[in-house]
Amino acid sequence: MNDLEMPALSQEDMELWFGQVTKPGSRLLSHGVVPKIQPKFVSCNFAEKTVTLSYDVLEWELNPQNVIHGGIIATAFDTTLGLLAHYYTKPQVITTVSLNTTYHKPVFLGHTFHIKAKLEFQGRSLCNITGEARTQKNSVLASSATAVFKVLREIQNNPLI
Repeated sequence: MNDLEMPALSQEDMELWFGQVTKPGSRLLSHGVVPKIQPKFVSCNFAEKTVTLSYDVLEWELNPQNVIHGGIIATAFDTTLGLLAHYYTKPQVITTVSLNTTYHKPVFLGHTFHIKAKLEFQGRSLCNITGEARTQKNSVLASSATAVFKVLREIQNNPLI
């Protein structure tokens, strides 16, 4: 295989990639806002084009009403949905075009929520991805999101793994 060929995508490859990207010390968790929200890999399904990451609600993430700030949830959606876009478009660079988030129920300090992202459409230059955030304790739908990601022509000089 030469440098321009991509390995075949598979369930095994997907599990390995997400495990590496979200492990402590990875490039993703080395700088910026993402290490602060501490995403953890839960599962993925190559056939269904889904990934699930978990997030613990931390004290610094609370709004004045003592529930997680909506901006933190939006950041978690952008991270989870964006990583799924990265996986299916690698080695291209992607950027978020739009992220629409709907908040259904509050999530409290000490709780954990899981975001499950699903690739709905992948074209030559755009990816549409949906997501749901559910509480770990009783699987209550806390938030939902839709996002569009633009696939740029540039190749990642510093891949996530």
